[in-house]
Amino acid sequence: MAEQLVFINVRPVWRRAVVLVAAAAALWGAWHGLRWCLGGTMAETARDFGTAEAAVRLAPDDPTSHIALARLHRVSFLPESVPVSLAEYERAARLAPNDFLVWLELGRARGSAGDAEGGAAATRRAVELAPAYAQPRWHLGNLLLRAGRVEEAFAELRLAADADPALRPQVFNLAWQVYGQDMAAVTRAVGDSPQARAQLVTVLLGRTRLDEALALWSGLPAGEKRAQQEAGGALAHALFEKKRYRDAMRLANELSAEGARLLEPGKVYNGGFESNIPPPGQSPFDWQVASVPQAQIALDPRTRRGGERSLRISFNVSGALDFKNVLQLVVVEPGARYRLSFYVRAEDLRSVSTPLVEVLDPSDPTRALVASAPLPAGSSEWQQATLEFTAPAGSEAVMVRVGRSACAEACPIFGKVWYDDFDLQRAGNGAAR
Repeated sequence: MAEQLVFINVRPVWRRAVVLVAAAAALWGAWHGLRWCLGGTMAETARDFGTAEAAVRLAPDDPTSHIALARLHRVSFLPESVPVSLAEYERAARLAPNDFLVWLELGRARGSAGDAEGGAAATRRAVELAPAYAQPRWHLGNLLLRAGRVEEAFAELRLAADADPALRPQVFNLAWQVYGQDMAAVTRAVGDSPQARAQLVTVLLGRTRLDEALALWSGLPAGEKRAQQEAGGALAHALFEKKRYRDAMRLANELSAEGARLLEPGKVYNGGFESNIPPPGQSPFDWQVASVPQAQIALDPRTRRGGERSLRISFNVSGALDFKNVLQLVVVEPGARYRLSFYVRAEDLRSVSTPLVEVLDPSDPTRALVASAPLPAGSSEWQQATLEFTAPAGSEAVMVRVGRSACAEACPIFGKVWYDDFDLQRAGNGAAR
């Protein structure tokens, strides 16, 4: 197609007027857009009143410029700046009625000026615009709390913590201050969700309120406890440290994987060494085994008395070794009488201080309740040993430990020893002999 040129005859006055108006409109629009962009840029970088005020003059309909000026007046802490700051925030909210951040700042400014109700109204608008966000609800809850509307306040604070669990400790602290350590009221304030209650458990532990933490944990649904491993583990550790071993064992069972073998009071766990032994400290009621270069400890599938494995200790000590590297804490009934049995085997054992098995009170591990005879030197096949003892009246557990007989000076020890089939049973009443 051939190119065509179109000529506009602007000689008539009315046509000239139309062209001039169109050009003027284009120039005005360009200038207005340039002012808006320039004002917005100045507002974002404003660090002084002169820049912020210039941004407002260049872009009077841009809420960003009014927000910048309002912030500068708010942080100036001058009495005459308070009404100016509020007026700029109000102007920004009118210009951006659907921006929750603007309404949030207006609410905070009103609240800081002493208008808790007005601040709550503005912040509630921010919540309506962003109902899933934590910050608007958090600030609304605080404003309502300052206004004395406690129940409404904690309703918003609970929702804020549900949206952002990092806020929960602060909600707990507020509830603690408001309700004067009334646990029932604090629990109602933070909410009934398992996540909230589990976090409250850790807060109570930090305040050394162990009984309240345990009661709160006990009220959690059984199916939720395994999901709250961190809080449950912290509570179990605190109970263990306070020597409340029975409660700690119960929690360990509640936190164990579904189908896992449960711990039982009055029983040696993994007495036949059929299960793997975890690293020391990972499972406090399992065997605690620490292998060292002079005494290598391992599960042995080739030499065993029963089952599939035994525990082997290989000694190669030419100097001193205070061996206390195999032990287990067993929950017992205080004052009850027990019988501990096990099997032991030795190969080429050489020392004047040979291994033995002892039962100790965890509160005083320097004194044995009962101990086996030290193993004879040389080699021997599997032999059963039996120990009877009475559990201490003031303790919920005893410690079963493989140690060495006393030695006046450095005592070398060489050879191998195997242990298998530890078993603990109630033995009737009466004092141990």
